[in-house]
Formats: sequence, C-alpha cells, structure tokens
Amino acid sequence: MRSLVKQLERGEASVVDLKKNLEYAATVLESVYIDETRRLLDTEDELSDIQSDSVPSEVRDWLASTFTRQMGMMLKRTEEKPRFRSIVHAVQAGIFVERMYRRTSNMVGLSYPPAVIGVLKNVDKWSFDVFALNDASGDHALKFIFYELLTRYDLINRFKIPISALVSFVEALEVGYSKHKNPYHNLMHAADVTQTVHYLLFKTGIVVRIGIGVLNT
Repeated sequence: MRSLVKQLERGEASVVDLKKNLEYAATVLESVYIDETRRLLDTEDELSDIQSDSVPSEVRDWLASTFTRQMGMMLKRTEEKPRFRSIVHAVQAGIFVERMYRRTSNMVGLSYPPAVIGVLKNVDKWSFDVFALNDASGDHALKFIFYELLTRYDLINRFKIPISALVSFVEALEVGYSKHKNPYHNLMHAADVTQTVHYLLFKTGIVVRIGIGVLNT
C-alpha cells in the first residue's frame, strides 16, 4: 500500500492496480477480523468455565475497582458493582484490540508489488507459477513466498518474529542459494518446494485455512 501511495504521488499508478490493491487490503482486513473473532470466541469458551464464586472475594473486588473506576465516578455509590463476568468481557475486549493491532502491524511489514499480489492469489494451487513470482518480485521469489506463508500460518504473530530480522534472514538465504549459480538448486527451487509443502498441507486437510490464518487441526 505504501508503494502504491508513492506511485499515486508520481502519477504512475493505474486504476487497475489501485483496484487490485484495495480489494487485497479489504480481503486482508476481513480475514484478520474473522480470524481474531474466532480466537476471541475460543478464548471466551475457555473462560466460560470460570465461576465468580471460585475467585476470591479480594480478587473480585480488586478487578471491579480497577476496571470500573471511571464508571464508578458517574454512578451512585449505592449501585451494585459489575458482575465478575462483565469484567472478563472487558479484559477479553482489550486482548482482542491488542491482537488486532499486533497482527495488522506485522502484516504491513513487507510491501507487496501489485504484480506479486496477483501471482500469490494462486499460492493454494498446484499450478502455482514460481517463475512468474520470481519475475514479478525481481528475483525474490523465496522472500515473498516465505513471508506470505508464515503470515498465513500466523507464525510471525505467534512467535513475535521481528519483521526486519525475518526479511534479513530470508534475503541471506537467497544470497546463499544464488552463490554458486546452480540452475537446479537455487532460490526458485527453494520457493517451489516451500509452496509445494504448503499445497500438500492445505489440500490434504492437515491444516484448516481460516481467512489468511491457518489453525492446526
């Protein structure tokens, strides 16, 4: 998106590229929302077993006073304190917002050229063209397929991998694969193998794809 903004400023972006990028951005945001909503519901199921009676009264009082301090200033002192379950919901909402921010921050870490976006739309297919990806990415097929799949599997977010460190690591791999100019064992071969493994995991049902996130079954 940042690359597209620069192209717009220079008057180089076409309407077709703009439309593709906006559609991709909308898809990403929808996928993030669906994925995080599912996570939140799973978390709520885990917390649903918590009974207020099982929590010490001192803890309940502390939670109520901490999370409802501002509300208490507007309400009469005689009104009943919020139930423990409502406080759990407030904490869950905070976790949801934090996860959304962290997830979207990671996703904007690597700028995708429009041509790369078009090629990666077929990443779930056996007919995926790694040569087209390498041409579209300027000989960086491994970097983009690596980053795309780690994002889809939510590994960057799950293990809190710094984007800059990840990109530097994959670029070093690309340099290593290109060192001896081997036409058969090069960065495109590595990208092809990586995509093939993803295809097999996805199509055999070993993993279930939810939006752009993938959850282990």
